[in-house]
Amino acid sequence: MTETSASRPKKRRLRKPLFLVLTVAIVLIAGLALFNRDDHEQADLPFIAGQIQGHKIWSATVREKEQRIEITATDGRRFHGEWKNPGQEGEPVDALQEVQPSGGYTIEVPKTTWLLPGPLEIFAGAVLAALLVAVSRRVRRFQKDR
Repeated sequence: MTETSASRPKKRRLRKPLFLVLTVAIVLIAGLALFNRDDHEQADLPFIAGQIQGHKIWSATVREKEQRIEITATDGRRFHGEWKNPGQEGEPVDALQEVQPSGGYTIEVPKTTWLLPGPLEIFAGAVLAALLVAVSRRVRRFQKDR
């Protein structure tokens, strides 16, 4: 048996797990890109507060964790505004409480959930699982060859 023919099966053995890991990574990244779409137009907080005070909104969501407010206007357009410092959200939130939009509004307060992993944890778990499978197969083959 020549040296090149002995190394070919080893190269083929390495291709399959590597291909699987790359496929899983590409699928997960594509999925994250599709589900992370943002169809809101960027707007500053005074504009959003003006829309709220002018009764031109249907519904609103305040996301405290992301420091973001999202509104849906009565004409169907969607806007979001972000604040950098705590307390900046006061004007739009106060206006929401006064106006009470017809579609309602929600204020999402951050909470820690350890039972439900986020996309990054799912991706890391999938990569770790693929690596463990690849390593365990490699160890079995190595033990077989001895």
